[in-house]
Amino acid sequence: MHTSSVKAPKVLLIDVDGTLTDSYPGIRASFQHALKENGVPLPSEEFTRRIPGPPMVETLRSLGLEGSLLDATLDSYLVHQRAGGWEQASPFPGMKALLAQWKAAGCVLSTATSKSESSAIRLLKHFDMFDYFDVIAAASDDGSRRRKAEVVGFALAELEKLSTADGWEMPAREDLLMIGDRIHDIEGAREFGIPVVVVGWGYGSDEERAQADFVVETPEELRHLVNEKAAGSR
Repeated sequence: MHTSSVKAPKVLLIDVDGTLTDSYPGIRASFQHALKENGVPLPSEEFTRRIPGPPMVETLRSLGLEGSLLDATLDSYLVHQRAGGWEQASPFPGMKALLAQWKAAGCVLSTATSKSESSAIRLLKHFDMFDYFDVIAAASDDGSRRRKAEVVGFALAELEKLSTADGWEMPAREDLLMIGDRIHDIEGAREFGIPVVVVGWGYGSDEERAQADFVVETPEELRHLVNEKAAGSR
């Protein structure tokens, strides 16, 4: 708990897939399983490499799926993920240690992921990252909150509640930082005036990274950037 009326040194919103964890192998396996099970032709590998990031329902719609076929294919994907597809993920080297350092430095951490809430919690607990987070902001399990901007808005609302309860001052939006890897992270944060750092080890293209406020290639570069931003906001 933070000291009464003390400003949090830094509030970080952090994406999960492509930022904290390499979830692509399991996402790819579940995606291809779902398409095959429902008689949908597999897209190109180039298309498939772009699926981490946006909600899966948006990806399936972009393939022309709708109605009962969309629902059935999405359900097949989710069932395969829950049955073990998610276990094919692995943490990116250095990111768990970075979460620990940020937490020890007094940063306030929130996820901002398009994974479902239950999936995000399961994955973070599996890799012993869950306890570093003050807020879990994710897509809702019932599908009512999916877009990254909706997730970011939810994160901000929960952080405001936390700041009131714990007695620290919520920083201005421009002093927050969104850490992600895809254009969806950039666009979602920008709707709220939050600067974005894109990590080079994720799934984003060079064109997507070019739209970020900051780009880092290693966790060490990310650590230095957050330290600089934290010092500058005091």
